[in-house]
Amino acid sequence: MLTCAIVFLIAFSVYSLDKIADLDKDIINMPQRRSFLYGRKRLVLSSSLAAYGLAALLTLASTPTALPIVLTPIIANAFYGTKLLPGVPRLKDIPVMKNLVVASTWALITTLLPAMSAGCLEPFKIAIVGYFIFVKTFVDTALYDMRDVEGDRQNGVRTIPVILGTGRTTALLMAVNSTLLFIPAFMQGEVKLFTVILIVYGYAYILYFMKSRDPLVLDFLVEGEWMLATFLILLYF
Repeated sequence: MLTCAIVFLIAFSVYSLDKIADLDKDIINMPQRRSFLYGRKRLVLSSSLAAYGLAALLTLASTPTALPIVLTPIIANAFYGTKLLPGVPRLKDIPVMKNLVVASTWALITTLLPAMSAGCLEPFKIAIVGYFIFVKTFVDTALYDMRDVEGDRQNGVRTIPVILGTGRTTALLMAVNSTLLFIPAFMQGEVKLFTVILIVYGYAYILYFMKSRDPLVLDFLVEGEWMLATFLILLYF
């Protein structure tokens, strides 16, 4: 339960900070959200930093060796936005890197942190679960890029949908989601069922968001996927 609380605090902090960073783009992509957040930047910023600090303190108190995992988003963001070598572009300026960095970061946090807290460091299981989270997060970030394609295009941000277009991006995401089809073979019982449901659900919302939809619906159906999974697990058990 404590690990879940730590992951929640990190998610709240990182996503809130990301929304503040995207305020300029939201003039085009989500003007309603920009209007709501613009006058509350200090409150959101202070809440986000407090949440991250609390997550770090809880980790130190429970599993000190896991602190580097908790700090992964900060480290990844520093490397992502910094020019490390002369003549070499920042990771931020390379298409697809945002999706890869975000997906890798969340895969590390949501697999290694629980594994270290439980003392169950089995490499194969960690790799399987980590790959599942990586693919799901990669697809989710690309779907948000599809929603933000007009704003990104006007701001010169080269995301996957800006480069490939909506149709080819949808085909790519369907193919990426299909790489998860081997995973249920390594699961048993209820876990296998939940895994299959999440894979099928992935296909459904990739196709649904091939067309422009209400941005709030995207938040509900994509980010809400894990709330749906939690609800099903609680309902089943």
